[in-house]
Amino acid sequence: MAKGAAARAAGIYYGWAIVFAAFVAFGIVFGTITYSFTIFVNPIATVFDATPTAVLLAFTLTNIGTGVLGVYAGRVLMRYRIRIGMMIGLLAMSAGFLCLSFATALWQIYVIYGLMLAFGAVIVAPLGASALVTNWFTASRGRALTLATLGTSFGQLLLPRLAAMVIDRHGWQAAYQAFALAILLAMPLIYVLVVDRPEDRGLQPYGGPAEKTVTPTGNALETGEILRHRSFWTIGVSYALTVTVYLALVGVMVPYARTYGVTALEASNLVVCMGVFAIIGKIFFATFTDRLGLRNTFWIAIALNLTGCVLLVTAPAYQILFLASALVGASAGGVLPLWPGMIAFRFGREALPKVMGLMSPMVLIVQGFGAPLATALEYRPAYWLFIAMLIGSAVLARGASTPNR
Repeated sequence: MAKGAAARAAGIYYGWAIVFAAFVAFGIVFGTITYSFTIFVNPIATVFDATPTAVLLAFTLTNIGTGVLGVYAGRVLMRYRIRIGMMIGLLAMSAGFLCLSFATALWQIYVIYGLMLAFGAVIVAPLGASALVTNWFTASRGRALTLATLGTSFGQLLLPRLAAMVIDRHGWQAAYQAFALAILLAMPLIYVLVVDRPEDRGLQPYGGPAEKTVTPTGNALETGEILRHRSFWTIGVSYALTVTVYLALVGVMVPYARTYGVTALEASNLVVCMGVFAIIGKIFFATFTDRLGLRNTFWIAIALNLTGCVLLVTAPAYQILFLASALVGASAGGVLPLWPGMIAFRFGREALPKVMGLMSPMVLIVQGFGAPLATALEYRPAYWLFIAMLIGSAVLARGASTPNR
């Protein structure tokens, strides 16, 4: 019996500990930066005598920063051990939140979010965490990636609430300091759990040796080769279109609901609905993605968002928006893990950090502009545009992968 098979037979495959480490990483990044940002908008606006729109520019700069700096983050992960890269990213995030607590001007908040937090976030998740899970799984890779991204939903449920409680009692500066401390406390756990590759433990990837790919892999794959490969552009554009629509629908669901004359509290129930169905959807996709195949899973996620857009355009009453929110929330499990999954399928696990990094400007910069576009177009015209974008994404995804057999 091979050493890898013998080690696996002795107990639970260690790759699932890697999935848990990635789960924690995704939860930290998305919980502190993506989902908690809205909690800080009004307190910061009040302190610096700024409009909420001016404060929200920091979030836009974060998306731009992750897109641009993702290229360099991918190179760091290719050159050094993934564990070391993730520790660098977590330290940058902790230092960034600590610096935010001492900010004395709005421009400082822009710089910290757009540089320190953007670089730290992108190197931890999605790049670092996705590369880890991909290294450890050949079979059940879709399930493993989906379970890892389930951490985003738990981060959404826990960390914004923590921030709100601390702000209410001690102020927004103390909330940023709490985030900095929480990241430092999580670092030893991630450091101990993370092992870059199963071969480092005498194991094989779950499901057997790494699959053959359609292109050369690893450090031998040069930047020019990646950029000339058709799959780089079809995957990047297809995923960018869908994730932009998904994040836009998440971002505008509450303000759009207010156009139906409901209160802010009533509209906020849609966020809870999305959060609950995001967890349900990720459990569903974790169960069936490997049977369906990446392409079909992505098409289901696209269909859920497309149906949500149709409902938003035609909804005669506020109550219908709950169904749209449920569909959009459920699609998260078929959207978030598919980017690394499709790249690994086409380029191989060794090249994943580099390819994701090079694709980051195409994906991460544009994904934050869907919601402002929707508000600028007064919602319904934007939903028709989103429907067209989703159809285009589905067409481009036809060659992304084939269903598992």
